Amino acid sequence: MKMTDAEAAAVAFMTASRALLGMSLRSVAAAPVPLTVPQHRLLVLVSADGPRRIGTLADDLGVNQSNASRLVARLVDQGLVRRVTDPADGRASVVEATAEGRRVLDAVSEHRLRELRAVVAAMPSTSWRPAVQVLHAFNAAAHEAEAVPAGTDEEER
Repeated sequence: MKMTDAEAAAVAFMTASRALLGMSLRSVAAAPVPLTVPQHRLLVLVSADGPRRIGTLADDLGVNQSNASRLVARLVDQGLVRRVTDPADGRASVVEATAEGRRVLDAVSEHRLRELRAVVAAMPSTSWRPAVQVLHAFNAAAHEAEAVPAGTDEEER
C-alpha cells in the first residue's frame, strides 16, 4: 500500500518529534536544579501564559488536581514558582513563575537551542530554509506559540 503525501508528512513529523523529544529530555536533565519533565512543563505554562489556577494547570497537564498541586508544591519548595492571590477572585490563588524559575527555563531552553543549532548546522541551508516556513505553519496549526530565545528581541526573528 502506497502512502499518501499527507501520511508521509505525518511520518516525517513523527520521526522528527522523536529527535526533538530526545533533545527536550536531555535539556531538562541538564537543568541547573533537579527538575522533572512534568515540573518543567508546568513551569513553561506559567511562564509563557501567565499565572494560572491549579485546576487550569491540571487540565493543561492532563493530570488530576492533587497531582498538579503536588507538582506546584515541589516547585514552590525550589523557589521556581509561587502562589499568589488571584486578582480576579481574592478567595482563590494562582501560580506564577519566579525570577529564578524563568532563569532555570532560560538555561533549559539554551541547552536545547545549542543542540538544535548543531543539527541545523549539519544540514545544507537548502534543506532547512524552506522547513522554517513549514514549521511556522505547523506551530500555528498546533496552536503552539513561537519560542523566542532568551536574550533576543522578538523583532530579530
